[in-house]
Amino acid sequence: MKNVCKVLSFAFIMLLSLQMLLTLTPAHAVSTTLEIVNPLDGTHNFNFTIAQKSINDTFAVNLTINNVQELASWQARITWDPALLEYVSIMRAPDDIFSNLPVGAGVVTAGPDPTTPGSVLYGAAVIPPTGKQWTFNGTGRLAVLTLKIIKGVSSDGLRQVHCDIFLDSLGIDTFLLNGQGSDVPFTPVNGYYSYTAPPPPPANLFINPPKVVNPALIAGSEFNVTLNITNATSVGSWSASILYDNSILNATDVVEGDFLMTINTTTFTFTILQDYNATHGMIQISCLLSSGRANGDGILSTLTFNVLALGQSTITINDANLLDEFGLPLPFSTSNGYFNNILMAKLSIDPDIVTGPSYIPGTTFTINVTLSDVENLKTCLFNLTYAPLVIREITITVPSILGETPIKKLQVDDDAGYIWANLTYRNGITTYTPVTAMTVQFQVLAMGVSPINLTDTQLLDIADNPVVHEVHHGIFIGLIRDVAITDVVTDLTMAYQGWKVYVNVTVKNKGNLTETFDIHFFFDGNPGGTTTVSGLAPNEERVMPMIWNTSNVQPCHNYTISATADSVPFEMNLTDNTFTDGNVKIRLMVDVNGDGAVNMRDINQLINAFNTYPGHPKWNPENDLDRNGIINMRDINICVMNFGKTCP
Repeated sequence: MKNVCKVLSFAFIMLLSLQMLLTLTPAHAVSTTLEIVNPLDGTHNFNFTIAQKSINDTFAVNLTINNVQELASWQARITWDPALLEYVSIMRAPDDIFSNLPVGAGVVTAGPDPTTPGSVLYGAAVIPPTGKQWTFNGTGRLAVLTLKIIKGVSSDGLRQVHCDIFLDSLGIDTFLLNGQGSDVPFTPVNGYYSYTAPPPPPANLFINPPKVVNPALIAGSEFNVTLNITNATSVGSWSASILYDNSILNATDVVEGDFLMTINTTTFTFTILQDYNATHGMIQISCLLSSGRANGDGILSTLTFNVLALGQSTITINDANLLDEFGLPLPFSTSNGYFNNILMAKLSIDPDIVTGPSYIPGTTFTINVTLSDVENLKTCLFNLTYAPLVIREITITVPSILGETPIKKLQVDDDAGYIWANLTYRNGITTYTPVTAMTVQFQVLAMGVSPINLTDTQLLDIADNPVVHEVHHGIFIGLIRDVAITDVVTDLTMAYQGWKVYVNVTVKNKGNLTETFDIHFFFDGNPGGTTTVSGLAPNEERVMPMIWNTSNVQPCHNYTISATADSVPFEMNLTDNTFTDGNVKIRLMVDVNGDGAVNMRDINQLINAFNTYPGHPKWNPENDLDRNGIINMRDINICVMNFGKTCP
């Protein structure tokens, strides 16, 4: 009992010392701000889409004061664009700074005065009790302004309008006064309003024809391709750079297409840089419509090339921009072109990829074996291989090509997973575009992946000479279910017993089916929490925040944090369903110096940190026991209440 009394007496002496310290510790200066605030999220932005708001819908704007001293009266002029927004009302907030006045006090308001379009003037002052003075200190709301949306937007027209919502005429119409009628200095913080429609569906920019393969295009020859657009919406201007191999091709001319010029006059410019770099030439093109907008499909420009040598070159669309009539970017995709004047026969699987979650056991799909860029081809041999545990052929068709019906020899082995074919065209065939030599229908036997490869290939011409050729394989990807934990991160590496630790678990869907599943986190293998991941799309990665309540966790120990995802049906790869992070140290509450005991060393450390806050040179978050952002008597009181505790 004597020891306890000594401890409490000593603590009392320290508290008295702390009171003296309070009188010597200067308060840090905090500037006053007058702010336009969105009551929904506390920001200064009022960003709406047509899915959230319609014309004639209203929204609220808070006028808020922060960190003010001795405020007795205020007045503000709030201004916006009257073409976009219309005034509805302004009034004192129900919980405004003058809502808790002493007995005998009152409030007088001035306005509102919305006579100036796009602006309102409003103010309020406190009337203190007779013979007394009362002012407001702190932070709070002053008024609530309601505005109505009057300018609309649409995906195929004006897609965005915006303006500032700002404090106007500072010092004249907008000011703060103290009880003596003097101005209270402040910093204005304005707001921003935007109203946006989603972009239209993406257009496509592409080179047409996509492939120019012609051995007759020898050095000195010319050919044209066009830069086309499809599925366009509200195009007002475009630009693009076209790259090509300058050892094979030389761009000689660029002519504007009719896509924009049929709408109105245009400004069309181009520059040809044959030696853009050591390997490529570049065409830089831009086109601006004087007014209006273009929709649909059309030709943007025609490009003329001169052939310099034998070879191949991609014709690449680079640094493209597509803007609407108001200068906002439009979504689009690009498809490049290809030139080749060296005949290279090709034997290919088409399509080269068959994939999707709909391919479950029992379903079927079809692939073609195609030939292209061949002259006088007589014989085509290949061995088509596949994974027999995943797919199995059920029908094989060998069609005529250009009126030539082949003599065929086929050998099929369903167990080994191959189709061997020898196709002979007696009179030979010539084609520069892909034609089908064989069609195979497969049935899916099991979930998984199967390469569809062409091996042991041989092409012979009419004189039985080998034909050099390329081979392009295919692949089948059926239903894949695979979820994974890719990262586990905690917001703290040290926490006191009783603190909440945020555990952020990153999950990823590596399969091709949208998944819903549970994840769990553990500390040293002990269950810490569970949450459900809902609707995780294929290839989507998502951070799932979880909270670890350490109130009942044994202190004075480093805990290893891990997370696990429950397996989904038919998931075969479970190695990535678990992820282990680093350690989190759980201390005794108030053991601020981490020595395993709560004693005067900890109290002294808190006293030395008294009145510190984030940004202060002496700030240490480990001293902030109640996590309220400042070290004060609450923290020291927690320390006194836990005095004498030690690690087990």
